[in-house]
Amino acid sequence: MSNVLLISHLIVTLFLILVVLFQRSEGGGLGMGSDNQGFGTGTKSANPLSKLTWILTALFFLLAILLTIISINSGSNKSVFEESEGAEDSNKKELMPELPDLKKFKGTDGVLTPPME
Repeated sequence: MSNVLLISHLIVTLFLILVVLFQRSEGGGLGMGSDNQGFGTGTKSANPLSKLTWILTALFFLLAILLTIISINSGSNKSVFEESEGAEDSNKKELMPELPDLKKFKGTDGVLTPPME
C-alpha cells in the first residue's frame, strides 16, 4: 500500500512542478510573458492552471500525510527504499569477526590481563 502511495506521490509532485512552471508569472518564467492580472494588481485570475495547481497541492499534502501515518503505524523506522532486513542481517553476521569473551579476562587494579591457558 505504501509503495502505491509513494509512486502516486512522486507522480503528483512531477505534475505539480510542471503546472507551476507553465504558469504565467510577472517575471516571465516558462509561461513567457505576463498579463495584467497578477500579484501586484490585486485581482485574482481563475484560469484552469491555477485551479489545477490548488488541486495538485492538496493531493500532494494529503499523500504526504497518508505516507506519514502509514510509516508511523507500521512501527518501523526504516525508509521504504531500504531492502528487507532479513537478507542484510545474514550477510552482516558472516562478514563480522567474532569478538573475544571479555568475561574470561581477570581484572586486577583496573588492568585487564588475558587468562592463562
